[in-house]
Amino acid sequence: MKRINRFIFFAFIVMFLFSCNEERDDHNKGKTPPPTPSGPTAEQPIVPRKELRGVWMATVWGLDWPMEKYDQVSQKELYLKYLDLFKDNNINAVFFQVRGMADAYYNSQYEPWSKSITGKAGVDPGYDILRFLIDEAHKRNIAFHAWINPYRISTRTGSDTSFPKLDSKIPANLVKDYNKIRIYNPALPAAQDRIVNIVKELITKYNVDGVHMDDYFYPYLSSGEGMNDQNEYATYGRTFNTIEEFRRDNVNKVVKNLHDMIKNTNPNLVFSIGPGGNIENNMNLMFADVAKWSKEGWVDVIIPQLYFHTGSSIYNFDKGLARWSNMITKSKLVIGYGIYKFGDSKQGSAYMNSSELTKQMRLADENPKVMGGLLYSAKYLFSNPVNIMSAIKQRYKEPVVMPYLLVENPTLPNAPKNLKIMNDILHWDAVSGCYYAVYLSTGSKRMAKLVATTKDNNVKLSRLGTYFVTAVNEKNNAESKISDLIKYGN
Repeated sequence: MKRINRFIFFAFIVMFLFSCNEERDDHNKGKTPPPTPSGPTAEQPIVPRKELRGVWMATVWGLDWPMEKYDQVSQKELYLKYLDLFKDNNINAVFFQVRGMADAYYNSQYEPWSKSITGKAGVDPGYDILRFLIDEAHKRNIAFHAWINPYRISTRTGSDTSFPKLDSKIPANLVKDYNKIRIYNPALPAAQDRIVNIVKELITKYNVDGVHMDDYFYPYLSSGEGMNDQNEYATYGRTFNTIEEFRRDNVNKVVKNLHDMIKNTNPNLVFSIGPGGNIENNMNLMFADVAKWSKEGWVDVIIPQLYFHTGSSIYNFDKGLARWSNMITKSKLVIGYGIYKFGDSKQGSAYMNSSELTKQMRLADENPKVMGGLLYSAKYLFSNPVNIMSAIKQRYKEPVVMPYLLVENPTLPNAPKNLKIMNDILHWDAVSGCYYAVYLSTGSKRMAKLVATTKDNNVKLSRLGTYFVTAVNEKNNAESKISDLIKYGN
């Protein structure tokens, strides 16, 4: 009896559901089914690799700029010529030397106007030169990194000649002289503090995108010359077992204190250092413990100057790239290329053909840690020895988005929403504090193509296909996840 009751119950349920479906079918008779959404698609493309593409522009002795052009008009023309060349070749950063010899490219309370600007140290050039340099770079979406030399004050040919007169702004008791170089004494706490204060003045006055230091820490000395710092070691280094440990700690203090000051002043500002490519020389001659800086997260970006050719020599590009890649931990890794060597017969046969630069860039591209490259130096892009521009143009033919370069984990902006196309123009909702990267999808799981970066929340389309957009933080280049995809055309 129970079985019969169960059967009647299930039969009733089936008849009820069938009648409901019939009712729906009757209700929808003669109606067109709703359209399939034509906006987002199921594709999930891969965003192209982001990359720093920079150039060192040296001003000490007027090397790259202003090249002994001491009037405002000529200086501006030369600088804009550089920037236009960078822009035409998808170079997105300039590392401009604003302090090469304890001098300044702005009105500083600590050091005099640079001699390279007017031909005479301490002379005001008559315009806000650093503001001009930064603004013109930013107009072209080129990042401006202020490059400083931490210790060097002046140089001479040898001990039989005199150093230039010390500027009255620089305290004589903080200075130390060697046969060929005069520096801020790295062992003195007051000198260490002064370097930090100089950089703080710079980044407080000007909206630079980064602060960069080169490879000159403790000085390279002449043969047979000593560091002559026993008195400093006796005074300040009693807790260290060796004088070498003391020297490294002096440099560490400057690096750490610079990091702390920069992050407290502007946490989005990139702090980078470009050490020499020879790891042993850094550690034992200049007392620069780069591995520690990276491990502690004191430096956002390390840019080793891998000025060696590829091949089988003791110091070659291949081995150097592998060693630096293994050594750098928390910091981002960018490679420094010595383009100045090309066309110089003294540098060896490898540098007699631009294919050597292509090899170096290809090896760097194959290393997943590498986030870009920096070329030394700017003037060689103009002189173009052995047609190195052919290699650069080929490598940089496609535009890229600047990567996020800070040690700290990024907070990503929201992805753009509500994509729509009207009259061949792609629109999306604005995301506060961001610019945008617009991509053309080339198919599911395939690398997309960057077609534009823009500060506007719209872009005119010229090619049929499937598009998506990301928002990129204006202050630190953190990029959002991709938007929904939208098709343009059939």
